[in-house]
Formats: sequence, C-alpha cells, structure tokens
Amino acid sequence: MKASALLTAAAVACMLGVAFAYQASPGTVPPAARRTSSLHMSASSSIGAIPQSQISKTAAARRALFGSCGGQCHHTLSTSLNAAASAAAIYHSPDESDDAETKPFNPGPYYEFGSSGLKLNWFGAIYGTVAITLGIIWYASLCACQLMYLITRGKVDKYRRVPIAFSQIWATTLMNLMGCTPKVTGMENIKKVFKENGGPVMFVANHCSWMDIPFVGVNVGWRNYKIIAKEELLKVPILSKSLTTAGHVMLDRSSRRSQFNAYKKGVQYLKDGVNLVTFPEGTRSRDGRLGSFKKGAFKMAEAVNAPIVPMTIGYAHKVQPLDFIFPVRRSRSIPATIHFGEAIDTSGKKDEEVMEAVWNGIAADLPESQKPLEGTPKAVN
Repeated sequence: MKASALLTAAAVACMLGVAFAYQASPGTVPPAARRTSSLHMSASSSIGAIPQSQISKTAAARRALFGSCGGQCHHTLSTSLNAAASAAAIYHSPDESDDAETKPFNPGPYYEFGSSGLKLNWFGAIYGTVAITLGIIWYASLCACQLMYLITRGKVDKYRRVPIAFSQIWATTLMNLMGCTPKVTGMENIKKVFKENGGPVMFVANHCSWMDIPFVGVNVGWRNYKIIAKEELLKVPILSKSLTTAGHVMLDRSSRRSQFNAYKKGVQYLKDGVNLVTFPEGTRSRDGRLGSFKKGAFKMAEAVNAPIVPMTIGYAHKVQPLDFIFPVRRSRSIPATIHFGEAIDTSGKKDEEVMEAVWNGIAADLPESQKPLEGTPKAVN
C-alpha cells in the first residue's frame, strides 16, 4: 500500500515538474492559451484526426527534385515542367489536403495546468503514469552509469554507449505498451549508407512535437548517437539525467560560447564514429509545417564529410500537440510516420547546397498538411 502511494506521489510530482519545465521554457505556449486551471470537455478539436495512408510522391516529382535528365535539357517546356513538379513535391498546395486536417478529433475531458496553458487528457494521464513508472527504473540505471564512470574515471564506455542503450529500452518499451510506435519507411536507406560509408552519419529531422525525440531515438536503433538539444530540456525531470549521463550535445542558443563548444563537441563525436541527431529548425513548429533551417548543425557534418540522412516525421503534432503535456492518443491510430530518405553527400559542398538538399528531401516526403507554405525561407542565420 505504501509503495503504491509513493509511486502515485512520484508520478504526480514528475507531471508537475514537466509542467513547470514547459512553463519555464520561453515560447512554449502562446499567450492566448494561458488561462486558469479548469476541467474541460471539448466537443471537437483542431488536433486533427485519423488520416488515410500518406500519399506517395510521383516518380516524376522525385526525378525533378533529386535527379538530373542525364544530359542537357534543351527545351524550355521540359525545364518548366520539371520546376513545376519540383515545387509541387516540396510546397503546400491549396488544392490538396489530407484527412488529418479535414476530420475532427475529440481528446475527451482534459485538465489545464494554471497559467502554463498546458493540458492533460485521459490518455496522457495513462501514458504519463506508465512513462514515469518505467522512468524510475530508467533513472536508477542512469545513476548506476554515472557511478561506473566516476569509479573508472571515464575509461570504461568512453563514448557513453550504455546510457543510450538504457534509454532505448525505456523508449521502446513505452512506445510499444502505449501503441505509440510510428510507421517507419526507408530503412533500406540507413542500411545502405552505413554499408557504403562505414562511418558515422548525421540524422536531420523536422520538429513539431515532443514526440519527435522518442520517435527518432527508437528508430535510429541501437547505434550510438547524440542529440544536439537545447539546454531548456535540462529542466525536464528524468530526461535531464539521460541527456547529461549519455553526453548529448547541449546548446544554449543565446550564447556564442555555447554554440562554439557544441560545434567542437559535435565534430569530435563524428570523428570518433558517433552519430549525431539534430532538429535544425531549432524549435517546434507551431502549425506542424516545415520551417526554416539554422545553419550551424550542417557545418559539423561538412567538417568531417559525414553524410546526412533526412528524416521526415509525419503527424507527431497530432499525437502530442504543443499545448498538451503528454500524448493525447495512440500514434498507430493515425498513423504517425517516419521516413528515412536517401543519404546526402556533404563532401566538397557549400552550406547552402547541403542545407537546401536536406530541406527539399524532408519537405518532399511530408504529408500535405505539413508541407511548407510557398515562400518559406529554407534557411535563416
């Protein structure tokens, strides 16, 4: 009885801790969403709904986007058609939509946490309880890793592979228990790049939800990897222990020194054979659409000629919207998707060239409701 009470108290404390971390993190929830705590029953919501299978892109669009005509294109008409196909593959078309935007979804009753504007529905409460229960074991494992590194002075498991394995076990167990594993395609591209390259790669993904992190972590697999993450995540209980113990690359976007140190650490990881994962938009998209990339992370891959694998994450923001503390429904019900694109070679290429290729690759595989609006800059400083 006492153990049950302690576990319940721990779960509530961690939920409140995550809510506080969200609230302390600037720009998490728009001011309009900051209202007093209350219990709500919504008749419908703009979170989205169960879409049909994601529409695959045409071979013509892909050739226009990534390939060449094998010779010189002599006809203006052919060039125009290629440009039109390329634009159609990348940007949102007002004439097209997907079911995630046209069908409503009701998250059921939810509780709203004070001025933070964050919400928690019944599915999120179950998910959070399971996540925190498993997280206690995860946390203990990470503490054991820290003790091992202290005793051995870092000579054992130099690249912090063991904490990554414990995190993988936690995330895989949680995702499967709660039905939150995304539909994955393009695994053959990962196998190909590791077979041909032999060395580390940089995984680059779009970012529109907290679910992006476990989605990526689970599907990158059992390889050693480090995420380039913002320092605000160190305020989140349990997750902060994972980030520090596993040696992920932490970045304070307001500090030049932090940016430089993150760059050096990331480059050294790649040289040592450790893969990197980054979300170059820098923050979660407000509407789920692909935004502009920041240039810093790409320089790490270019410094060591490491290939970049574009990762397209679909509908994660429908699983956990910005204003919810935990997921509101199962990923499999949509389904949420991850597509690993073909690796992009960085050797001998300029920043803009690499960034544009990655941005185009991710945009081409996004569902219609997440494609960038025409005129969206591909890069910002």
